[in-house]
Amino acid sequence: MALIRICCVAIFVAGGSVLAQEKRTALYYFEKGETAASARSYKTALAHFTECLRLEPYFMQAYFSRAQVREALGDKQGALTDYNIFLESNPDDKEALFSRAVSRFEYGQWAVAKEDFLKLLKLPTGIETNTVFFQSQKGDDGVSKAFSAGNNLRPMFYDYLGQIELKLKNYAQATVCFDSAIRMAPDQYNFYLGRGLAHQQAGDTTKARSDFEKVLQLDSDNSLARHNLALLKGNQPTAETERMLTEAIAANPKLPYSFAERGLLRLNAGNFAGALGDYNEAIKLEPDNYDYYLNRGLIKERSKDFTGALADYKQVITLKPEYEKGWLSHGNVMVKLNRFKEAVEDYTAAITYYPEYGLAFYNRAQALHRLGKLAEACSDLKKAKELGINISTKVETTLCK
Repeated sequence: MALIRICCVAIFVAGGSVLAQEKRTALYYFEKGETAASARSYKTALAHFTECLRLEPYFMQAYFSRAQVREALGDKQGALTDYNIFLESNPDDKEALFSRAVSRFEYGQWAVAKEDFLKLLKLPTGIETNTVFFQSQKGDDGVSKAFSAGNNLRPMFYDYLGQIELKLKNYAQATVCFDSAIRMAPDQYNFYLGRGLAHQQAGDTTKARSDFEKVLQLDSDNSLARHNLALLKGNQPTAETERMLTEAIAANPKLPYSFAERGLLRLNAGNFAGALGDYNEAIKLEPDNYDYYLNRGLIKERSKDFTGALADYKQVITLKPEYEKGWLSHGNVMVKLNRFKEAVEDYTAAITYYPEYGLAFYNRAQALHRLGKLAEACSDLKKAKELGINISTKVETTLCK
């Protein structure tokens, strides 16, 4: 009898559990997800929204909420998928459209992001929302400025459009977009910064300098404006340019490219120790930038640290295997170490990725000559000459006897 009673109790509890589960509707999980999202428990919120949609696949608001949670978790592609589903049913929802536009922009989908921002400009303004958006300052780690979709966001839409046109190298159109943003909000230094970048990349250094100086009037600590002013004044004495880059670094020590620019400046001035320190910092801040490793490798090579140079050049071709300069540089150090066979392999890789690489043919010719492969060396030298490399009579006579 005891055994029977236990079984009955077990059945009763299980049945109660099923009944409790049945009461947990899609709405229940949606509300749980909203609560978790408000508490920034994003993984929990994601689980609740997903369960909500499992129970009711057409619960459209859950797609929008889950998209925001996925963004918070760094799942940009998942967020875009959910925004797309929501906007299929709510194509003019300004809040969702803006969220998708920003996500597309951050994901590098310039053309479709542009479509979204252009559509936003056509929609009526003043829509009420509780969502707050943050626009990070370009290149700085200061406090981001908060906007809500209920505010007049048209200046920011134009700013994003300007940034997109910059990415697409449409500098004239980018300037037009930034002009529109500045007319609507003339106190926003970010807009002048964007227009300055457009002028700079279009080659109009006078207008670029004017915009960057305006940025510094509105935000005296703006490190990106200081950085770009230093680049514009690069034809001035090295000490002045280095001073400006040092000021940019002091204003924001988390900008890797300021360290890299100063490092390159110091490298060209023969200050290898200072250049090495700068590139160490740049790589610490941006460890996946292969150009930084290439330049640090060059510093080490010129300082006779061939082992260190090889390690950096190896990192270049690991990060970007098709980068011909990485292979050429690696091969050059192999030559200095009298490892000519390996140098030939490196130069061959460079040529494979860039068949018109005259310098790689020239250097491979020299390495082949050192290996006693005279016919092949002469052939490479002739190819280098065809590709525009200036060959001295002495070298040509030596390699093509």
